[in-house]
Amino acid sequence: MSWLAIAFCIVLMVGWLSAQTTLVQMNRLIQDFVIAMQGHALQDKVVIVAIDDTSIATLGRWPWRRALHAELLHRLHADQAKVVGLDILFTEPDKRYPIDDATLAAAIKQNSPVVLPLLVQSQNGFAIATQPLKDYAEAATAIGHVQLKVDSDGIVRSVSLQEQVDNISQPNFALSLLNAGGETIEQGSAINANTSGNLQHQAPTLIPYAGGAGYFPRISYLDVLQGNVPKGTFSGKYVIVGATAAGIGDQYATPTTNKDQLMPGVEILANITDALLRNTPLNSATALQNIGLNVCFVILALIGFALLEPLRALLLTVVLGILLVATTYLAGNAIGILFAPSAGILGLVFVYPLWSWHRLDAATRFLTDEYNALQNDTDSFYARTAQLGAKDFLDKRIAALDGATRQLRNLHRFISDSVNALPDATLICGVDGKVRIANSAAHRHFASLNLPDLVACDLHMLVKDVLSTENHLPIITQDMLYMPSHIEGEGRDGRGRDLLVKCVPCFNAEEQHIGWILSLVDVTQLWQAERDRDEAFRFITHDIRSPISSIISLLELQRLDKNEPASKSILVDHLLDKIEQQATNALDLTESFVTLSRAKSSQYQLVQLDLVDLLNEVVDDAWAQAKIRAITIKIIAFPEDAWVMADREMMKRSLINVLGNAIKFSPDSALVTCSISSVFRQANHEFWDIAITDEGLGIPLEKQDDLFQPFKRLHNTSHPEITGTGLGLAFAYAVVQRHGGEITVSNGATAGATFHIVLPRLMDLNI
Repeated sequence: MSWLAIAFCIVLMVGWLSAQTTLVQMNRLIQDFVIAMQGHALQDKVVIVAIDDTSIATLGRWPWRRALHAELLHRLHADQAKVVGLDILFTEPDKRYPIDDATLAAAIKQNSPVVLPLLVQSQNGFAIATQPLKDYAEAATAIGHVQLKVDSDGIVRSVSLQEQVDNISQPNFALSLLNAGGETIEQGSAINANTSGNLQHQAPTLIPYAGGAGYFPRISYLDVLQGNVPKGTFSGKYVIVGATAAGIGDQYATPTTNKDQLMPGVEILANITDALLRNTPLNSATALQNIGLNVCFVILALIGFALLEPLRALLLTVVLGILLVATTYLAGNAIGILFAPSAGILGLVFVYPLWSWHRLDAATRFLTDEYNALQNDTDSFYARTAQLGAKDFLDKRIAALDGATRQLRNLHRFISDSVNALPDATLICGVDGKVRIANSAAHRHFASLNLPDLVACDLHMLVKDVLSTENHLPIITQDMLYMPSHIEGEGRDGRGRDLLVKCVPCFNAEEQHIGWILSLVDVTQLWQAERDRDEAFRFITHDIRSPISSIISLLELQRLDKNEPASKSILVDHLLDKIEQQATNALDLTESFVTLSRAKSSQYQLVQLDLVDLLNEVVDDAWAQAKIRAITIKIIAFPEDAWVMADREMMKRSLINVLGNAIKFSPDSALVTCSISSVFRQANHEFWDIAITDEGLGIPLEKQDDLFQPFKRLHNTSHPEITGTGLGLAFAYAVVQRHGGEITVSNGATAGATFHIVLPRLMDLNI
């Protein structure tokens, strides 16, 4: 059954219950709470003269002589009471003191207005109205019935302001009291609203109690007779005389009382009188009004369930239940209509579990179907779970959810491992260009950006420095990501790395564009190898061929020379020297080139190496070269030991090349200094810094970028007399880089240059 059908049934049920009396007891509990909470301040217009226990104890057992009532009326009239209502039945003559009847009747007539009660009794299914004695009735200003409607649970909640017995209309005692005082009171709906035998009731009016028992001011009957009441106490007020003593008066339970304290009937009449004076009637809502209120709140809950998540839907149910009760309370206070909200509350109580069941059932059925489809569609390469066995309904859904979860977890693990295993930097992002997945190679590639994480970064911002080698514009821009098309190109980033860029769109099962997969292939070494190959061809075709050609030319000259034998001998010696020099140059070039190639591509033999010992050894080897020109080599600072993981021969040759370069470009009698110190680089990792400083002319800033490039001889103009292959510093640069370090150069304040060879300490080395 769909949720729409379930919702429709719930609304029908709530509407049906709202119009029925099935939930009357539950409604009464809520309505009693609302009535009890509606207490208000009195207007000081209604006073009760109580026939209390004190009066009984002093004046004797009940009933008293009617002459006492006559005296009471005289005293009340003397204090200018507006109307006196005697809530005492005078249906039979006083046989003990017959003269008292005439006395009381005269007092009633003399102290008008006085209202007397009418008793309505039921005998054999017929109502009988018992009037006061004829003399009393004729003397009284008005007569009113004191019939109260006691509900099935024994609580008085309502009263009929009009009752008709044998087609004779009888107003309520409180209504007669106010009419006698000159008040104009609306009497409500038709008399025949409710009929029982020969008794016809007006639709009952709920009593808006001002407070609990004893809330109205009570003055003892005895105090009035004895004159112990201050003058003016009853002036202009409605006075109701009735019994409050236990055993002689009627006591009732009301919404504002409890089991230990009942309310006398005279005080209930006072509450009715006060409510009519304030013109604040309280009527029960009609069936249509109850249906409208309860159904409205249930529909609000149903709409909320369609839009909210489970927790918020639960909170909405609780809030709507509270608001339904609050609405009942406010309606009773503001417009005098008391709703019956039980059907709405019951609907809210049931609608959430039903909605939760429907959501759970729909979700589990969907998961089961999707799980089975996933099992059928998934390639056997992935780990598959067993098919669902013969289990009950709930177990099957739990198993389906567990199977689907493990299936997705396995698939996610496979994808994650596959992406992380890729050797090239790979990023996967959504259609918005935000990175969702980044593999380990990508983190290493973008390590220089010092980002805590690549996830959620903008793709076009990460690769904005990757410029095409063709037009020097960014290969990937934000605009390109709006169109699901392939993006490819060759470029170079800000760190000088040569990259192959491939960015392809990815789609879901419905062929909807859901993101991008970017691959950055670092081809720096490949392109460098290509450049080295080209350089090697240039070297072979030019630098090596040139000296060899010179050798051949010199030999040709020697054969063609016709000079005398003596002169010829001298010339031959000179030519042989030239041949030796050119052959030596060719040999040096060849050896340096081969050594550089080994530094870039051969397998290093890493061992634990102390740089302090190695530097001392290199200085000792260079001593002879330095002494020829009176150059002093001095180690000015070094630690006790400086351990690294390095290829000893390669590292030693690198230091020899750098130190030899410093000696060659220093003037005679100069000082070359060496030092080893500890520095921190790359996320606070500790490195060793070997510094070699000469006293030469320094290196111009515009030429420093070419200093470590092969075959770049920057001293042809400044030092033409110094020969060399131009491969020594290129060799040192290649070796240091392959050891995870770097080599830099800086000029001194006045002259000279300092070369820094920075290598990772043994504890931080990770090759």
